Amino acid sequence: MNLTKREKMAVLATFIYMLIMSTGMYVLKHVYHIDYGQPQMVTVLNYFLPFAVGSSLIIYFLFFRGTAFKKPQFNWWLAELFVASVLLAAFQFGFGDYSGKDMALIWAIIGSTFMVGIGEEMLFRGIIFTAFREKRGIYIGVLMSAFIFGFLHCTNLFAGATLGHTLLQMVSASLSGIVFAWVFYKTQNIIPAMICHWFWDMCLLIGLYVPISQAQYMGLAQNLFETVAGIVLLIIIVRHIRTKHVNFS
Repeated sequence: MNLTKREKMAVLATFIYMLIMSTGMYVLKHVYHIDYGQPQMVTVLNYFLPFAVGSSLIIYFLFFRGTAFKKPQFNWWLAELFVASVLLAAFQFGFGDYSGKDMALIWAIIGSTFMVGIGEEMLFRGIIFTAFREKRGIYIGVLMSAFIFGFLHCTNLFAGATLGHTLLQMVSASLSGIVFAWVFYKTQNIIPAMICHWFWDMCLLIGLYVPISQAQYMGLAQNLFETVAGIVLLIIIVRHIRTKHVNFS
C-alpha cells in the first residue's frame, strides 16, 4: 500500500499515541500495582493522557487543520448518540449516592475521560478517517479508523487485562468505531462525537465506582445498539467494496 503524506502522518500519530498509552498502562500495573478496570487507574493515566492527546492535536493542526470543525450537520445517528449519552449521564448522576465517596477520584475520572474523548476522536476520526478517506474513499476511511481504534485497546494487556477480555473489547470498540466514524462523516464536525465519547467513558468508569442499575441497563442497551448498527454498516461497506472493486492500494 502506497501511503500519502497525510496517511503517513496518521500512522505516526497512531504510533505515538499507542506508545504513550502502552507506557502508561505498563506503569499502572507494574509500578503502582493497579489493574486495568479499576477506577483508580485514572490517577496514574492522567499523567500520560495530556502527552497522548497533545500529540494528536499537534499533528491535526499541522497537517489536517480545517477538516474536523466544519459547520455541523444534523442527522439521526448523532441524535441517537446524544440522547443515549444524556440519559446515561442523567441516570448515573441522578440516581447515584455519592455521599462519602472520594470526590477527588470522581473529578479525576471526569478529567481523564474528557481528555480521552478529545484525543481518541481527534486521532481516529479527525486524523485517521480523514487521511484514508481522501484517496481511498469514505468506506475505506471508516474501516481503517474503526479497526485501528479497536486495535488501540490491545494496550490494556500491559495493565493486566486478560487476553479474552481484551479481544472482546477490541471487537466491540471496532464496531463502535464504525458508528462513530459514520456519525463524524454525516455530521462533518468532530465536537459532538467528542462529547458523546466523553460522556460514555465517564459514566462507565464512575459506574464502576458508584454502580447504578439504571445506568448499567442504559449502557447495555446502547452497547447493543452500537454493536448491531456497526455490524449492519460493516456489511453494507463490505458489499460496496466488493461491488465497486475498491482498491486498498
